[in-house]
Amino acid sequence: MRYLIAATGALVMAVSIPATATVPHKSAHPHASAAAKADKMKMAIPDMGAVFDLFDKLFPPQPDPDPARFAMAQGAVGAMWPDGSYGKMMTGMLDGMVDRAMTMKASDLEALSGKASAKDADADDDSPSLHDLAASSDPHFDERVAEIRTAVDEEIGKVSTVIDPRIREGLARTMARRFDQAQLADINAFFATPTGRAFAGQYMQMWMSPDTMRSIFKSVPELMTLMPEMMAKVKAVSDKFPKPAKAAAKEKE
Repeated sequence: MRYLIAATGALVMAVSIPATATVPHKSAHPHASAAAKADKMKMAIPDMGAVFDLFDKLFPPQPDPDPARFAMAQGAVGAMWPDGSYGKMMTGMLDGMVDRAMTMKASDLEALSGKASAKDADADDDSPSLHDLAASSDPHFDERVAEIRTAVDEEIGKVSTVIDPRIREGLARTMARRFDQAQLADINAFFATPTGRAFAGQYMQMWMSPDTMRSIFKSVPELMTLMPEMMAKVKAVSDKFPKPAKAAAKEKE
């Protein structure tokens, strides 16, 4: 996730920083500024040992699955997540997002803050797109974005070589526990067919497709309407029991 954010940030910077940007004012105390930045970096980087210790408690290591079932599951997962899958999924999503973002206009962003009036929203917007705005102030904008995209895609490709085999191992271990040998044999038989190979190769990618993402996002308003009732039920259940001593004492204050 951190890498995805960084990659997205790199692309966003390319479309948001005009070529006419001024050079930041230099601090009168460059060493003090560098020290302050170093301190901030130390604060931002967590103790990874502690993070992994906590992760192990939340997701404890599982016993090794049956070797025969694990071997069969590895065959199925190899079809579902071949080398380069993570890279294709991430670059496809990022490239699509940037392409669509560049067609947006300033009014699209104003609508998010509620600044655009109903009249403005209904009127035809003939203002320039974000791409046109950026390109007007940066004659090398398209070249810059193309180069950044190439660099980001290459780096995501490197990440994919690390993540892909680990995802395959985790999925194979999970499938080996959830499906018996007969079921795994059926899955592999299906994946061996032309239709099965096509489905296996696209299954994970479909989760990041615009259609799937739109369907998930469009459910948010309905989910938000369920939240008050859910919270009320949780509170009602909790209120059946005496409050902890500290909480009860605090309420009396």
